[in-house]
Amino acid sequence: MRSTIIERPYYLEKLKSYTGTDIIRVITGVRRCGKSSLLLMYKNWLEEQYGKDCVLYLNFDGPEFILDKSLRVMTESLKSGINDNTRFLLLDEVQLMEEWERAVNAYYSTGRYEIIITGSNARMLSSELATLLTGRYTEIEMFPLSFSEYSIFKGMKDDYESLLDEYLLYGGFPITALLDDPAQKTGMLQSILDSILFNDVRPKVGSDVNNETIKRLVAFLNDTVGYPVSMNNLEHRIKSAGYKMYHELISKYMAAFRSSFLYYNAEFHTVKGGGRFGQTDKYYPVDTGLIALTKGNMSENYGSLLENAVFLELKRRGFKVSVGKNDGDSSEIDFIAVRGAEKIYMQVTATLMDENTRKREFHALEKIKDNYPKFILSMDKHDFSRDGIQNIYIPDFLISKSMKE
Repeated sequence: MRSTIIERPYYLEKLKSYTGTDIIRVITGVRRCGKSSLLLMYKNWLEEQYGKDCVLYLNFDGPEFILDKSLRVMTESLKSGINDNTRFLLLDEVQLMEEWERAVNAYYSTGRYEIIITGSNARMLSSELATLLTGRYTEIEMFPLSFSEYSIFKGMKDDYESLLDEYLLYGGFPITALLDDPAQKTGMLQSILDSILFNDVRPKVGSDVNNETIKRLVAFLNDTVGYPVSMNNLEHRIKSAGYKMYHELISKYMAAFRSSFLYYNAEFHTVKGGGRFGQTDKYYPVDTGLIALTKGNMSENYGSLLENAVFLELKRRGFKVSVGKNDGDSSEIDFIAVRGAEKIYMQVTATLMDENTRKREFHALEKIKDNYPKFILSMDKHDFSRDGIQNIYIPDFLISKSMKE
């Protein structure tokens, strides 16, 4: 094992920038992506700046909260930990506690504390907290390591292509990056997936949950990365495997996957007008390493892995990402990425060396008549850029700081 700490300066600086404000910071993201480590890094920085007695840190995933997750226990823990100098309340995995919103709101309302919370549930922000504190909190969505972070941790300054292969295969969960043995990496990825499914997905599905169905859905979604998926596709696939499943229950599973940050969906939109196109989406797991658990052979899935990595990088950079359909011929644009007034069109392919591939990828972008930037990302060292459409080497895009906030 290497160092036990992986610095996350991008997220840490975001947290620091809000220090001294009355804005609640809500750190969200998939389980084991590094939220707790980030909160502890911020805690250490706060203690250096303001003194240890100014910070109260509570981890609600700790052993003292196993048996009782009531509001009473939460408020008693806060009350007993706060002193006259306490200024910062750092509440880790707060969504595990019952009625946690009431406690957060009560302490926020005193005006005495800066509150920073973490959680592995996207629905945190559609809960009572959002209603009570509209305009008073900001979400900092955290992901597993980006390829840029991964390369810095590995100390790589060249040969990005071989490092990218490793990153695509094993992903960017920090605890996995700390391991060197491939078998240990795979075992850790399976452990992370099992933890997400058991602790985050199952409770959201409720009494209808079925372990085999969950595994089938995960395998199917990983098998279709980069391809359109509909509820009817999923229902047919599950039933053809011999399992009884109905549309509403599949929708519940999919909502649980999204709420747990296990999968992100990209809706299909028409390029002209931006309206919803059909009832299909593309689904991308939060980490490419999860794909190999069910797909295995990397060479057969290389294009899907690259597309998944680019999608996640766009999400990290704060873009809202959808899939585009051109009017008329319905040619597909892999990503339409929007961030404020900024908008880009992007294709992702392993290589443009084949003439038919070049024709397909460029045609989809050439059909778009507006003046927003258009890119084709590939693993080619040769630059195929033409007619204002830029061809970018994928490692360069993943490493670059361009298009970042």
